Amino acid sequence: MVLVDFSSFLDLPRYGITIPSHDSRKTKTLEALKSHPDLSRRIPEWCIEGFGDLLSLEDLLLVHGKSYAGGFFNENARQRIISAFELVNEDGSFNRWVPDNATEPLPAMLPQLIKMVTGPYSAGKIALESGYCHYLGGGTHHGHRDFGHGFCPFNDSALAMRKLMKEKRIKRGWIIDTDAHKGDGTAAIFANDSSVATLSIHMASGWPLDGSLPPGHPSYTPSTYDIPIESGEEHTYLERLEASLKKLKASHSADFAVVLAGADPWEEDELESTSLLNLTQQQLLERDQLVYNFLQAAGLPSVWLTAGGYGQGAWKIYASFLNWVLVKRLGGAGVTGRR
Repeated sequence: MVLVDFSSFLDLPRYGITIPSHDSRKTKTLEALKSHPDLSRRIPEWCIEGFGDLLSLEDLLLVHGKSYAGGFFNENARQRIISAFELVNEDGSFNRWVPDNATEPLPAMLPQLIKMVTGPYSAGKIALESGYCHYLGGGTHHGHRDFGHGFCPFNDSALAMRKLMKEKRIKRGWIIDTDAHKGDGTAAIFANDSSVATLSIHMASGWPLDGSLPPGHPSYTPSTYDIPIESGEEHTYLERLEASLKKLKASHSADFAVVLAGADPWEEDELESTSLLNLTQQQLLERDQLVYNFLQAAGLPSVWLTAGGYGQGAWKIYASFLNWVLVKRLGGAGVTGRR
């Protein structure tokens, strides 16, 4: 299944933010799927538009500290958003932010933020019924317990995992992160939680491994499995990912998985901080097929998130994989969902 909710799309230009994260990576992906010769005739079988769930402050506290999360609901909201989206540099200059172009103040973003980070939880419930759900959104893996950075105010995959556990829908889980950037927030949140194993395959250097943590915070926490890829080592990517997935399965049991299927390792990604990892479109398709087949073999229901992908062409990465996986599943190759 594919889950999309247009009201969860964060309209950054409305707030004067110029980060090159475009809705086209979701809308064009959906358009490509709906025009596919096999999928176009069976849209109700694979597409769900809209979800009614909304996380509450109580839900946010499953992952985030009370002072931090609560600050989004009071007079601290503006500063929380400035920090999470890194809109002001140390010298006071603006970073990817033109306040004069904003049509709404930053605190007005909160309802969309809540809707956005609810998506993985909603998709998780669908995945537990159908075996697989790809949410066109999500992947805010730089959200830590007491701060957010890297465009991530909250950690949506951690919230989905913890809420599904609280509801006793699952007991143990894996978070498999293939975004170009290390999933530092996710690793820190689950560092002392044996019920969730984390895997992150990412650039070996650059942001956020360049000392960008706010002052007073400890050094970066390793994921259960970290796979740092040096620039120029892209030819080893798939082999190393497969080896680490096998280790994950051998060492940690799970009954559910979240996959951050970022498009930003793509060689044509337009965000400057992804430039140290340059995979081809074919390599990214093979990456996602590898992870999907691995989870199928393990018998795990999984929710997939679009995660990072910057520029007008990012949708091609998602559409390529989803064309493949949806045709495969509609042909009867899916796993059985579980509660």
